[in-house]
Amino acid sequence: MVTERKSTQGKLSFKEFMEAFRAQYKYGGKQPLKKYSITEQVIHKNNRNLHGIIIRAPGNRIAPVFYYEDFYDAYKRGTSIEDCIGKMVAFVSKNKFPDNTLSEVFTCWEKVKDKLIVKLMNFDKNKKDINQKPYMLIGDMVAIVQIFVNDPTIGNGCVTVDDALLDIWTIDREVLFKHAFKNMNGFRIKAINLLDLEFDDEMKSNEEPNIFVVSYDAPFPGAAVLLRTDYLSDFAKTKDMDFFVLPVSVHEILLIEKRPQIGQEHLFAMLQAINSDKALSENMLSERIFTLDRGEKSLRNITDGRELQLIS
Repeated sequence: MVTERKSTQGKLSFKEFMEAFRAQYKYGGKQPLKKYSITEQVIHKNNRNLHGIIIRAPGNRIAPVFYYEDFYDAYKRGTSIEDCIGKMVAFVSKNKFPDNTLSEVFTCWEKVKDKLIVKLMNFDKNKKDINQKPYMLIGDMVAIVQIFVNDPTIGNGCVTVDDALLDIWTIDREVLFKHAFKNMNGFRIKAINLLDLEFDDEMKSNEEPNIFVVSYDAPFPGAAVLLRTDYLSDFAKTKDMDFFVLPVSVHEILLIEKRPQIGQEHLFAMLQAINSDKALSENMLSERIFTLDRGEKSLRNITDGRELQLIS
């Protein structure tokens, strides 16, 4: 049994709670989740990063996701860690999430082709995970295809397309990506100016560059907006600005208005600081920076001017 260490207020801090919760479900009691594959992942949801626990039954593609934040809220209201875990175990045991409930969707190309989306990730950090999966390289990044699932029993989720599904659908990679890229046009894109969040109109300085956080406004990692050069080009024209483009995470990109005082060294130092942050590094997207100029239909590497292109 794990002893819960108390903070000065009589409750565990969030970090302490996560440690105790993790030790309890892994090693405490009768280990009712022993037969399941359990992974933890930081998930961007509702404009914030949440700490998810993904519990997958052997052989299943679909898995429920629980969030430490939800359990911690219950804990602060008086629910014990044991009871939180008990509720998680009861939910998983009651809802078996058999693949055959969605097998018709997965195996029928006509039913799945409009559910495909593109996810953009760092290649080096994910090269083992993309084994036996169709992918396309783009600089030091890699694009994969996922099936966006919206099922009432488990909510929103994504299933990565692998070579086995291509064989079932009897299609090739080019057809797969063609439909996935087309589907991305149907999702709304959001661009938030950080200056609007930090300053009111009277306090804004003309010396401060505009910095926009850009991503898909959807419940999945949104950095694939980097590939929407049509949108980015129109955005630059509309704002009447040229930008530096920083792919800061799998969730979003940054557009930083070009100003004379902003040099390459400053930008690379900024990106390196983000990528080296332990809390953010698992969502690292790229070590490269690009430029987006008004009138241009493409992004170009800031160091050599080469156009950013998908590599088959």
